[in-house]
Amino acid sequence: MQLVHNLRDVRGPEPLVLAVGFFDGFHRGHQAVLEEARRMAAALGASAGVVTFSPHPATVLHPGQPVHLLQTEAEKEQLMAGLGMKLAVILRPTREFLGESAETFLRSLREIPGLRGIVCGENFTFGAGAAGTPEELVRYFAGTDVSVSVVPLMRSGAIGGRVISSTEIRRLVQEGDMRTAACLLGRPYVLSGGVTRGFRRGTEDTGFPTANLSFGEERVLPADGVYAAFAQIRGRKYPAVTNVGCNPTFGNTERTVETFILHFDTMIYDEAFSVEFVERLRGEIRFPSAAALAAQITQDVARAERILAEELQKKG
Repeated sequence: MQLVHNLRDVRGPEPLVLAVGFFDGFHRGHQAVLEEARRMAAALGASAGVVTFSPHPATVLHPGQPVHLLQTEAEKEQLMAGLGMKLAVILRPTREFLGESAETFLRSLREIPGLRGIVCGENFTFGAGAAGTPEELVRYFAGTDVSVSVVPLMRSGAIGGRVISSTEIRRLVQEGDMRTAACLLGRPYVLSGGVTRGFRRGTEDTGFPTANLSFGEERVLPADGVYAAFAQIRGRKYPAVTNVGCNPTFGNTERTVETFILHFDTMIYDEAFSVEFVERLRGEIRFPSAAALAAQITQDVARAERILAEELQKKG
């Protein structure tokens, strides 16, 4: 997949269809937009690509108010490539860019060599004050050789027929409802990062050594608690139990993501590592002693093994 950061860097004259949006999480609704871009591209003999943004525009306009996201930029790139996109334009929004009129953004799209189609979701907005709408996009390109397709919002019975949105999924993750979040995403929620050195209390006090995951401050974290999960490392997936929180038994104040990987005893400091959340087992509890915590973890591991074995069986 070709990656550029400016619309002027998109080279023609090959025919091109672009899906446009922020696409945090690339949930099932976003996937429908990209599927429409691929369909249109095939019909027009063109390549399919994406125009998106990083960081979130709100963080540029309000620097002191971070927007917590469902994926990193690297994960976003990986998903775009996996969804069949040949080109990704990741624009870097500035205050100047965000202050431009909707028509200025439309003109910059029109100037892309070889552009034959644009696809967006029903709720896509652009330009200063988010004044631009899909209807304006359709009007602007009417009568040109650029086709515009607006994909209706997708709803899910898993959330009572409400619209699938990144905001809804963030809420579910922050509440620890990983099953419903996965249903809307079309895949489990994943946190990726490196393995850092933690307090070593898992090894020394409970007998359950954990991998301490580093993660960006902009990421959405699941609700504090213990989760059945899969750990992905070195190209393999292992059953695991992950704790999100501050480990109140030991009086910590720093929020961490610590994973005990079942049937794994290799040192993995400073390696790339991912946690795929499957199901919340319980909330975080303050135990009277490390021994009491260890006894509970033993129960958590047994329950997680059952859940994860069933998960693997379902996937065949």
